[in-house]
Amino acid sequence: MTSNNSDSRCQYKKADGRRCRMLRALDHPTFCSHHAGWLNDDKPPEDLTPELLGPLGDFRSMAAINYALGKLALLVASRRISTREAATLGYLFQLLLQTVPGVNKEISRTQINQIDNQDLIQVLEQTASLTREQN
Repeated sequence: MTSNNSDSRCQYKKADGRRCRMLRALDHPTFCSHHAGWLNDDKPPEDLTPELLGPLGDFRSMAAINYALGKLALLVASRRISTREAATLGYLFQLLLQTVPGVNKEISRTQINQIDNQDLIQVLEQTASLTREQN
């Protein structure tokens, strides 16, 4: 490989030490348009937590997790969250689903507050509203 050819390539190095094979962007001295875009992205990522979690912040019911999974699917479909992030969250939701029976046993051993019941009712209503919106 000639020095001239090497100078025309993007200077970004991957974690394993290999360089990007793309040509340098005309408007950037060292990086391709893809990696130069990473540097120029000053906009902070959008916080989707309130939209994803919905009305209930804890996941003590399968309905709450189902609601969050439904919202996650909508965020992926609208390209507001990457498939990689969605896969990670999906895995975490799977783990949460596996713990719901244990949490429910623990709750049944203790006295459930009226506030907890209200939160559960609110999640169930929100989940029902998702199915109405899609029909």
